[in-house]
Amino acid sequence: MNIVIPTADYPPIEGGIASVALHVSRELAALGHDVTVIAPYFPDTAAFDANEPVRVLRFRGYNLGPLRFFPLAAASIGPVRNADLILAINVSYGGVLGLLARKRYVVFAYAYEFLKFQNNPIAAALLRRVYGGAASVVAISKYTRDQLIDFGVSPSRVSVIYAGAPPVRAFPESAVAQLRGRLALDGHRVILAVGRFIRRKGHLTLVRAMARVVERAPDAKLVLAGRGPLWEEVSTLVRELHLERHVCLPGYLPDDEIAMLYHLCDVFALPNGQDESGHVEGFGLVFAEAHSYGKPVVAGRSGGAAEAVLDGETGLLVEPDQPEALAEAILFLLENPERARQFGVAGRARVEAELNWTHFTARVLETLERRP
Repeated sequence: MNIVIPTADYPPIEGGIASVALHVSRELAALGHDVTVIAPYFPDTAAFDANEPVRVLRFRGYNLGPLRFFPLAAASIGPVRNADLILAINVSYGGVLGLLARKRYVVFAYAYEFLKFQNNPIAAALLRRVYGGAASVVAISKYTRDQLIDFGVSPSRVSVIYAGAPPVRAFPESAVAQLRGRLALDGHRVILAVGRFIRRKGHLTLVRAMARVVERAPDAKLVLAGRGPLWEEVSTLVRELHLERHVCLPGYLPDDEIAMLYHLCDVFALPNGQDESGHVEGFGLVFAEAHSYGKPVVAGRSGGAAEAVLDGETGLLVEPDQPEALAEAILFLLENPERARQFGVAGRARVEAELNWTHFTARVLETLERRP
């Protein structure tokens, strides 16, 4: 098939939606499909694009906000004309484009990208029409599916397909040891969090929990990998609680180093919750990524995270914004290494069985076979 993926989220943009666009495009190319990605232009992307197995066309105007739809649509005219299928990574961009082009299209659904419009009758009506015209609507969790149905999308149109993790990457022990030394992790049991520093991810709760964790596990060290608008507030809290020796804030790290941190950490923890705008995790790709490396996970009982992490089976769920409960969950895993290992083994098995991009992409294509 000739497949076009018009998207506002694609590397070097970070985040789960960009990961969906990247990994699904690669999997479709591996299956022999002719894939074109229409993505925002940023400087120095030529080398990255040249190494991808798909054709990448860049449009300018990403900083226009919602108006970026127009340069995206302009760049998509030629590819869409010859497309057999449009994969709408974003309902407000690719989805609207698919509807206007009267082409067969699939819309992916996460949560907030449509929930934020539920009190805007004009925008909500447009999105319901987009969902209604799709050949298939793919929700990344049952939570997202239920929110779609409440939004007014017919249940018969929605398929739940869990997103996943890319293949595990191997590194020389020397490279992992070098990173461990650079981040001063030698002699420490490592708790890892990966994610943008925004309030719903729970970084502040993690830091507060560490004050309790180190009382019983003084060799524990928390690594908060990433950047974002809450970074300064988190840094200030670390200093106020005198946790400088127990919390590492390395900032943005390249993919190779993130993968190494998955290898060397003992526990992955991100107590996600809900922000003041109602934004939650539709699923949580980092949880699947941690599972792929065989790590036990602690997550917040919010949104679709309860489907990404199976409580008592692949990890532990805690209520958001509860540092005491979070600390106890982390300590349980640190103090019960065999139970933690069992969680990690179960998590890895689940990734191998279903939480991976090959399975996800195959299931997306299967939804088309079930619908005209």
